[in-house]
Parts: sequence; C-alpha cells; structure tokens
Amino acid sequence: MCGIAGVWNVDNAYNVIHDLLLSLQHRGQQAAGVVVNGFKTVKGEGLVENVLTDERFLDGNRGIGHVRYSTYGSLDEIQPITAYTLKGRISVAHNGNIVDADEKRKFIMESGGIFSTTLDTEIIIHYFSIAPYTSAKESLQWAMSRIKAAYSLTILHDSFLAAARDQFGIRPLFYSKYENGYIVASEDSALRSIGCKDEEIHEIEPGTIVFFTDTKEPEIVRFSKRQDRFCSFEFVYFARPDSNFYGINTHEVRKLLGRKLHEENKIQADFIVPVLDSGFSGALGYSQASGIPIEYGLIRNHYIGRSFIMPKNRQEIVRRKLSPLPSVLEGKEIILIDDSIVRGTTMKIIVDMVREAGAKKVYVGIHSPAVIGPCNYGIDTSRRSELIATKNDVEKLREYVGADKLFYLSVEGYKEVFEKCGVNGICMGCFNLDYPV
Repeated sequence: MCGIAGVWNVDNAYNVIHDLLLSLQHRGQQAAGVVVNGFKTVKGEGLVENVLTDERFLDGNRGIGHVRYSTYGSLDEIQPITAYTLKGRISVAHNGNIVDADEKRKFIMESGGIFSTTLDTEIIIHYFSIAPYTSAKESLQWAMSRIKAAYSLTILHDSFLAAARDQFGIRPLFYSKYENGYIVASEDSALRSIGCKDEEIHEIEPGTIVFFTDTKEPEIVRFSKRQDRFCSFEFVYFARPDSNFYGINTHEVRKLLGRKLHEENKIQADFIVPVLDSGFSGALGYSQASGIPIEYGLIRNHYIGRSFIMPKNRQEIVRRKLSPLPSVLEGKEIILIDDSIVRGTTMKIIVDMVREAGAKKVYVGIHSPAVIGPCNYGIDTSRRSELIATKNDVEKLREYVGADKLFYLSVEGYKEVFEKCGVNGICMGCFNLDYPV
C-alpha cells in the first residue's frame, strides 16, 4: 500500500514532504522517512508527526519521502533507501511489490551483487547500476523496462527527480506544478491539500517515467507499452474519499457500489450503520437507494490507525478504534455496511460489539465481492490461507462473524459499476483470480 512523495525545486522541501506524507498517512503507519539535498536522511518507526519533527528539519529544495506499510522485507528497514553507483547517488521510495523479487535477487547475487536490506526495492537500484548505459536517465528507463510490476516510484538522483509507474499502472502516482517547482504524491488529494489546483495536477501514465530537472518543463518518457490494470481495491478501501483516479472520484465510486449492493440485495432494517471510515460512502449509497436512514451506531476514534494494515493485535485495535452507541442500537434491526472482509476477525468483533450494545438483528453488507485471492502487488494478503472467503461459503462466513445475514456485491455487479464509470483497465485478481502478471 505505502505512500510516496517527491519535491523538486521547492523551498523547505522537508516541510513540503512532511505535509504530503501527512496526507498519505492512511497508506502506511509503521514508519516514515525522507531524503533531501545531499542525500541527508531522517527515518524512524511510527507516524509522520513523530518522525519528521521540527527538531530534525533538513534544509534543501528537493527530496523524496515514504510512509511504510510492510509487505516485503523486515519491519525495521525503512525507506527511502540510498546507494552510491558509478552513475551517481540514487535514493528510491517504492509503493508496491516486485512480483519476481526472489528470482531477481538471486540473479544479482549470482552475478556478484550484494544486498544491504531484504527489501525488494533494492532490486531497482541494482538494475539501475548494472544497466548497459552511462547515462543515469537511460539506465533508469532500462531498469524499469525489465521490472514488470508492481511499482510506483519516486527516485532522487544527483541531477534529477524521477517519478515512475509500471506498465500496468497497478499503483497510483500524480504530479503537479508547485511554487517554482514540482511535487509528486501517491494520491491527488495530497497535492490539493497543500494548495495545488486541479488543472495543474497530472496522473502519471502507466509505463512512463517523468523526469524533473533544472529545465522548465518535466520530461515524460515512455519505457513500456501501457496495459492498464489499476488496483480496484484503491477505489474500494485504500484511497482517501477525496482522491480521484482516471478522473473518477473515489467517494462517488463507493456510493455507486453501495447502490449496486442494494440493487442485488434488498434488505429491510431500521438503520444502516457504516463501519467507519471506509464503509461510509458505500453505506450512503445503500441508504440513498433503499431509503433506509443512516445512523452513527459506531463511533470512530481517529487517533488509532487502520486495523487492516496493522501487523498485529488487530482484535484489540478494533475495540479501541470503534465504539458502539447503545442508545442508537438497542432493540433495533441494523445493516452494517463495510467495504470488504479479508481475514474476518475485524467484522466478527464488530458484530459482537453491536450485539453487546443491544442490537436486535445484525445484517452485514459488503460493497465489494468476497476476497478469494492473495495480492502480490503491495497488499498484505499474499498468503491465501489468511483469506477467510477462500475456505468458507457465505453461510459459513455468516456463522463465523455472527450475523443474521451476510451479503456481498457480486463480481459481475462490481465490474459493471467500474465500466459505467469508464474505468475499464482494473485488476480484480483478489476477487476473481484474474491477475495481470
């Protein structure tokens, strides 16, 4: 998942990267790091506000940053990572997973290369270093053309800042003019949050690298044929509701998914209770389609992170994060609406909580299909054994979570919503096992 940022020719780059990463904090809460002019570095475990403090300020007008959500490598290895090469120093911040990382690491080590981390990100630096070119730009293009997926990158070199997406565009990346330079971020909402205008924000195309140098305009280079397979889970869960992909707003897509869920499953109840925050938009769509009012049956503590991306203690986190309202729930039939069920532990706890608060009936609606396949592109579901829907049908799942009824959006209905929105090149591998790589 992760969030990445970049800054070129902007005063106080450290502060700008801090603000961009703060807007991307939802994409990773385990660690944060920044590299600025001269490859000066600040890194640490924890949230952006606790790592990138005023006391650790680094002067400079260019740099890259990263918030980490661990899927590959040791937890204590924090990006960006930096190395010296014959083509200059280079630092990389990476969102995604390189699917054939183990084979590529073996190839490099058999050729005499050594690694200083267990991160798949380091492969990018090695391929840049061994590319058969003296030019740093050409070497980066060569490296990108030989690493299929999945990555969005910000790369700081002695002479440029680069931003790149793989040929499938699985992970998002945007750039914008800002003051006298340019900035890059995983979501356009992060760019707008610090004052960028919509007309100046550009979505980086799959299979391209954008180079920012001391010349006035960015240089856009295509290194591979575009084959769009954007991660549809970005729309469902990952991204902020004020983010847009392919010109389509995430909140509006989630509402449409909720409407489609009602079209396929017309359930009656006293209230709809969204599982905050990512279930709210889908719940609103279900409410608008059904006429059933939304109520705050669950209150969210915003000082606790997203339980899906926590590496441990998810059960304790859920109870601390969500608090049921007995005055709303007692004696009522409710529909809990959430974006997805992955491991099942979170929903089981939520159903238990609302029953403890006095709910008479608890129906659970999910505005995406059942997650039946692992993701090797940057989501922490790379082990199929973790996915509860792979081993159980809907009735067994209903029994496990303790609901009176459990219903998902169908794969066909899910795909139809995206087609109506004009987003055709999506990855649905976790829902239908159709993977781009």
